[in-house]
Amino acid sequence: MGMQEVLVGADGSAAGRKAEDWAAQRANDLGLRLNLVRVVPGPWAYRRPSQYRDAMTQAQALLEAESARVSALVPSVEIVVTRRTGETPSVLRLLSDGAETVVVGSDRPPDRHGEGFGSVSFQVAVLSRSPVAIIPGLGLGPRDSAGVVVGVDGSADSAIALDLAGVEALRMGEELTVVYVKPNVDAPSAGESSPGGREPGQDGQMLISAAGAVRDSNPGLVVNETLEMNDSPADALLRAAAHARLLVIGCRGRGGLRKPVGAIAEKILLHLPCPTIVTRPATQRAA
Repeated sequence: MGMQEVLVGADGSAAGRKAEDWAAQRANDLGLRLNLVRVVPGPWAYRRPSQYRDAMTQAQALLEAESARVSALVPSVEIVVTRRTGETPSVLRLLSDGAETVVVGSDRPPDRHGEGFGSVSFQVAVLSRSPVAIIPGLGLGPRDSAGVVVGVDGSADSAIALDLAGVEALRMGEELTVVYVKPNVDAPSAGESSPGGREPGQDGQMLISAAGAVRDSNPGLVVNETLEMNDSPADALLRAAAHARLLVIGCRGRGGLRKPVGAIAEKILLHLPCPTIVTRPATQRAA
């Protein structure tokens, strides 16, 4: 199935509307349709059948209202609506096979256990078959932000993120900042594995090679290189993306095959600095 739509979860919240607006603009820019999705828990979640019927009726009314609102905002985008029963992450995963991007919103700051973010948005980032864009409910608007940021670490997953970031930056007319953090010998690189055995200058060469590759693939793109020392990759990316229009991260980093989302991506998703796209794992692409 070809990529025909941008998929976005609709829940009626302020954060959800911000995600819808971001998704609508993306769909319009890419010439794709927008699919507004509302998921209602199954009948088992309600004490009486009438409550379930009411929830389904309200979901349809919400989709119709949001479709009209978004259509007024972006008149040229084609909009379809989808109402489903089940768990939101699972439903979005099933629908994501035909999506260019799955977009979800998040407006709750996490507690120290990550509970504020992880209920739906994090699960979607883990389960989706397509790249996932998470849109913070709070943050700078497009007029107050600039640039696209991506982190690289030499892994296949970061190469996927770099490719997407280059395409996005060129499309958006923004400069791209490529960030590489020199691994600390006492801490895992990309949140998962030990970086021992590096030759002097190898880190800088990796950054230069990554920046050169994305320049070659996207003629005319302005690419900035940032080599960070003595910092965690997640903190370096959060700082670099504090005023960015977009951050692109790989689902996993070097050595990060034991977890569906690497430690770096996990920390960034808990402290979203700006709209952030999480690419799909290289292993998923090869499947």
